[in-house]
Amino acid sequence: MTDSQSVPISGIRRDGGTQPRAAINREAVSDYMASMAAGAEFPPVVVFYDGTDYWLADGFHRIQAAENAGHGVIACEVYQGTKQDALWYSFGANKANGLRRTNRDKQRAVRAALTHTNAGTLSDHQLAAHVGVDVKTVGNWRTKLTMEIPQSPKRKGRDGRTIDITRIGKAPPPEQAQTAMEAKAASPDPAAARTRRTARAEKIERMTRSILSFIEATKHLAHLAGWLGETAGEFEYAEQLLANVSQAISAASAEIEGKAVAADPLNAFRLEIQEKNS
Repeated sequence: MTDSQSVPISGIRRDGGTQPRAAINREAVSDYMASMAAGAEFPPVVVFYDGTDYWLADGFHRIQAAENAGHGVIACEVYQGTKQDALWYSFGANKANGLRRTNRDKQRAVRAALTHTNAGTLSDHQLAAHVGVDVKTVGNWRTKLTMEIPQSPKRKGRDGRTIDITRIGKAPPPEQAQTAMEAKAASPDPAAARTRRTARAEKIERMTRSILSFIEATKHLAHLAGWLGETAGEFEYAEQLLANVSQAISAASAEIEGKAVAADPLNAFRLEIQEKNS
C-alpha cells in the first residue's frame, strides 16, 4: 500500500546509495526547474519510510530541482520499507520513463542489484527484467562479481519454482552417503561383484608370477654362488653373499609368519610355521 503526501525535502534521505545513476545531470535539473516555474506538474518522487527516515528511491533530479527552486516540500509516493527496500526499488527506476539512462547508469544499476540480498534468489532473466537491461548484461556482470554476490541457498527458476542450489556439484552429506552405502550393501550389484572377482583373480595371477620369478632368481643365485666359490675360489665371499640373502629371507618370513598367526592361530598349523624357542 502507498500513500501520496507532501514531505519536507530536508527530511528525505539521499545519502543511502539509492541513486542508481552514475551522476546527476545538471542540464536536466535546470530544465526541470524551468518547467516547475512555468507551473508544470511532475509525478511524485518515491520514498520508503522505515519509521524514522524517508529514503529516496526514485526522483533524484526532481527533488534536486525542487530544492534548487526553493521549495520546502515535495509530493511523495510513500512506501513502508527499509533502506534496502528503497535500494531494490531504485535499480528499476527510470527503465521505462523519466530521463533516459546512460550505459554507465545501467551498468551501475546492474552491479548494485547483483550485490543486493534480493538478487540471490533470482535468475539472470528475472534480474534483467527488474533492472530493465539485456539478460546478457546481467550474465556478464554476474561472472565479474562472483566473489561479491551474496550466495543464497535457494534460487528461483524461470518457471517460478524455488530450488535449493547448495548441494549442486557437491558430494552428498555424510548421513546421505552412509544411507546410500547401506542400500548398496543390501542390494549388491552383480556386475560389481564380477568386477571384484576379476580383480582378485588378476592379483593372484600376478602373485603367482612373482613367486615363480623369485624361485628362478634364487636358483640362479645359488648357481652363481657355486661358481664363485668352486671355480673362482672366492669361498668366503660366496658364503657371505648367501648368508646375507638368507638373513633377508628369514626376516621377511618371520614378519609374514607373525601376521599370519596374529590373524588366526590355526595358520601356524596350516602354513607349517615352526615355533621358535629362544
